[in-house]
Amino acid sequence: MVGAAALVATAAILAGAQQAAAYQVQAGDTLWSIAQRTGVPVDRIAQDNGIGDRDRILAGQQLAIGGGAAAAPAAPAPTAGRTYTVRPHDTLWSIARRTGVDVGALARRNHLDDPDQLPAGRVLQLDDPPPAAAGPAPVLVSAPGPAPQAVRGAAARQLLLAAAQEFGVDRDLVLALSLWESGHNQSMVSVDGAIGLMQVMPQTAGWAGPALLGRPADILQASDNARLGTALLRRYLQEFSDPKLALAAYYQGERGTRDHGVYPTSRRYVDGIWSLRNLLHAGDV
Repeated sequence: MVGAAALVATAAILAGAQQAAAYQVQAGDTLWSIAQRTGVPVDRIAQDNGIGDRDRILAGQQLAIGGGAAAAPAAPAPTAGRTYTVRPHDTLWSIARRTGVDVGALARRNHLDDPDQLPAGRVLQLDDPPPAAAGPAPVLVSAPGPAPQAVRGAAARQLLLAAAQEFGVDRDLVLALSLWESGHNQSMVSVDGAIGLMQVMPQTAGWAGPALLGRPADILQASDNARLGTALLRRYLQEFSDPKLALAAYYQGERGTRDHGVYPTSRRYVDGIWSLRNLLHAGDV
């Protein structure tokens, strides 16, 4: 059972801000729909909760919602369709600083399996596609073709624990990463195409399955998803010998982590998962 103090701590970690009024994200919610419902501008919600990628919220996540009357006016939305052409010696971090777009968002929007492979001349999309006339697309969408296996809760947790044991990874770290990424729900598919319990991109599975599992991985299946994500985490733990750097590599790329450490835009991700790991280790969640 989750203690009251631990529940408050977990909500604070997931939200990344002190609560004014709490809102629990429902399936199909977007920041836009939450703003419409609460009367608090999207920019204010994103700022108060440390949300860098505004299309990256999960069902069950707790958000701090400020009072609508005290909310600052929303800044104008960026023009959809902005692009950036990579220059010689650019890195994803330098592009993020130049454009003001979160590193993780840049990587996901442009399907960068290795964010450090940026050939000069490549055109990067800085913004999400414009929303349909009826409003923005849901944060989590169905994958084209076959849907991910419907596994969640206790059944998903058992698969994650089995994967942690198989690959010799701290079980609480694996559980925390999956809790942050998907809420232990294999059916979760992000707008960027990351799939399942460990939110593995298909491009990543393409090389990591043969390299780490010795065969192609079917990340639509909960067991393969848990095993591949855990194997990737083990790879980064072995590479960096530091769990926080391993989490950074899982999120922002291996080479960028080796060269620059944890990007400032990745800090909330890394610290949030590590705090969840510590709560799990203490038996408070």
